[in-house]
Amino acid sequence: MPDDRIAIDADGHVLESEELFTEYLAPEFRGRTRGWVLNDDNNRRFIVDGVGHPPHPREISSRKPMTAENRIKVLDKERIQAAILFPSATTIATYLDPDFATAMVRAHNSWIADYVKPFPDRLFFAAPVSVHDVDAAIAEARRAVGDLGAVAVLIRPNPTEGRTLDRSEYDPFYAAVQELGVPLILHESTGCDDTAGGDRYGGMMDPPSYVYNHIISHAFEQMFGAMSFIAGGVLERFPALRVGFFEAGCSWAPYWLARLDDHYHHPKLGPYLGGLTMKPSDYFDRQCFVTCDPGDHTIPLAVQGIGAHKIMFATDYPHFDSSSSAVKGFLAVEGISDDDRRRMLWDNAAAFFDLRA
Repeated sequence: MPDDRIAIDADGHVLESEELFTEYLAPEFRGRTRGWVLNDDNNRRFIVDGVGHPPHPREISSRKPMTAENRIKVLDKERIQAAILFPSATTIATYLDPDFATAMVRAHNSWIADYVKPFPDRLFFAAPVSVHDVDAAIAEARRAVGDLGAVAVLIRPNPTEGRTLDRSEYDPFYAAVQELGVPLILHESTGCDDTAGGDRYGGMMDPPSYVYNHIISHAFEQMFGAMSFIAGGVLERFPALRVGFFEAGCSWAPYWLARLDDHYHHPKLGPYLGGLTMKPSDYFDRQCFVTCDPGDHTIPLAVQGIGAHKIMFATDYPHFDSSSSAVKGFLAVEGISDDDRRRMLWDNAAAFFDLRA
């Protein structure tokens, strides 16, 4: 750990730059989007087929795309040694139509590999894939990790093509990620019509309802994802697969695991779970991780419930709800020991992503 940098950002983001859409995206799809541009309200959105994403209210505008050099300046200011970069527009694209989704993830992974290349010890990336087509997802995961250097593979927790993540159709994909030896990350993007509860408050694409949908989507979809992977038997079938549930905070995990454990132990309900040979919390401890919001005062509760070795520091930068002083905010949370801070700020992410940082 360098003396002046004390953290690894397990979940930072990029706003994809113009060249992704004009040079990396397959030509037949370039007419559908110009990427992050200003809409009629003078707010920056990812506009596809004339529709703006995310469905933010008009008071919120996405930031401009940032060069890699400027991102390094932000890391230095924040005392962060390295960041794992996640997509923004491309995650949105994965809940749009299958052909566009497949083209976008391929373009993104080629672009982000070039973006991080000048800073091999500071910038890393998680590769999004579209699971509309499982065979295509396997091929892209192998290309992104094997050819481009991705340190993780990324999917959304929401159902795709009506399939929840415990369905056996995904088993060849999970087997491929396990074989690649990188983590599989579940990461939500508010706006997907298939989000649980997304029809209750005006629809997922209704800007005035965005606050409710944002609360719902990240937290509840990660809980569904964890249930699918653990109670649905995915981790039983793939014991070497490491899974991260990101950008939903961490204090949901002890409660949810306790609830899953209760159902596992129930003599009449337990046998209906996915062929488990251990209680759900044991699978989580063996294979799963979460990230924390930097200034969340409930982090100590999660440390008590699942252990500091299961939690990673993350900034969500540069999204609108991220902090410009994330490390400082994390250090201000009371009730965390120095050893546990070190684990969450650095050690867990370095091991989880097998970083060279």
